[in-house]
Amino acid sequence: MLPVPLPVDDPLERLRENEAVRLFVERAVAAAGDFELTDLNRAAVADLCRRLDGLPLAIELATVRTRALAPAQILDRRHDRFALLAGGTRAALPRHETLRTTLEW
Repeated sequence: MLPVPLPVDDPLERLRENEAVRLFVERAVAAAGDFELTDLNRAAVADLCRRLDGLPLAIELATVRTRALAPAQILDRRHDRFALLAGGTRAALPRHETLRTTLEW
């Protein structure tokens, strides 16, 4: 588990130093190409990292969704921490399709 940001309104520069947020931003840039941590999305990104317990695999799976959804939209759809991260590729082994099946495996 990576350290997650505290539920306070940290300045953007301080959030960029957090390991979970850094991983989210790195992977979101790799997935979406044009992702950027901004004042508009920082609260959602920090909350996502906290709700995913700083788990690197969960963060990486969530960042793939940035191709189609803003962090706030991902957060809105995250009722079950593993449900949003379902739906892997058809070519993947069953245990690699979702975070839940990986943990069950």
